[in-house]
Amino acid sequence: MDLKRIAIVFNPKGGSASKSKVNELAGQFLTRGIKVDFQATTPEPGSATTLARSAAADGVDLVIAFGGDGTACQVAEGLRGSPVPMAIFPGGTGNLFARSFFSPPTTEQFVHMILNGQPQPVDMIRADYKDLSGSAQKRLFMVGFGLGKVSDAISTASPLFKKLFGQLFYVLRVALACLWPNSRRFLLNDHGSQTSEEAAALFALNVTPPVMNTISRGCNASDGLMDVVIFRARNAWGLIAASFWLALGKPERSKYYRRFRTSELTIQCAKPMLPNIDGDPGVKTREIKLTVERGAVRMVLS
Repeated sequence: MDLKRIAIVFNPKGGSASKSKVNELAGQFLTRGIKVDFQATTPEPGSATTLARSAAADGVDLVIAFGGDGTACQVAEGLRGSPVPMAIFPGGTGNLFARSFFSPPTTEQFVHMILNGQPQPVDMIRADYKDLSGSAQKRLFMVGFGLGKVSDAISTASPLFKKLFGQLFYVLRVALACLWPNSRRFLLNDHGSQTSEEAAALFALNVTPPVMNTISRGCNASDGLMDVVIFRARNAWGLIAASFWLALGKPERSKYYRRFRTSELTIQCAKPMLPNIDGDPGVKTREIKLTVERGAVRMVLS
């Protein structure tokens, strides 16, 4: 890529997005004669989206999201429909989207990838719903969406403990949630075809990083489809049985597992649901619609 000016949008509270690391990455570009704008996110909702949109309007050639999946998704939302491409330097706890395409790089390796790579279209998934008071909500995501107690264990995890203990904290919370999964009944509408599922957890995935590759093998973030994975277990024993086949790489052999692919899905539940949107909690709802936005953003991935 021919770059003259870039912007780095970084989350100072991300797992590894320290100021020194951001400066190290910027230095790699500066030594190559590329101007760098620094944009630190703030606690306000959608801060990274606003910063990315502003940087694109200001004429940068590339926006780098330096942070976790939440920061990356917000930057992508800010650049959605824009000709300005983006890239992701893993600087969060999970970094699931970036790890779906490359191993965590050094700053030098990352800059080499950017300068020698070409942007490609990447899908996003839009979640439209109303909260319990009737107010309309809209969120976009690039990795995954989840419902159920197991999913809640990820989205409601303390940012402080995530920073201190990393993925180990996720593992502990998910393990505890699996002991008492509190299954619920979901009504699914897939392009007019309705099914009812009692499940402990439901996920809609745009990509699957290596740590999740046995859950779903089909999605690649550029095919206009999402993978919907349902764990039909009513209790811990059902989840244990499903996990057994997951460990063997053959989840479809478990009666507690179901997967299908679609571009649009509406989910209803009599009980309030807390959406997990790329690892962050949404607001509670009883009905939500997921729609794939094909080629929503251009991204350098290799």
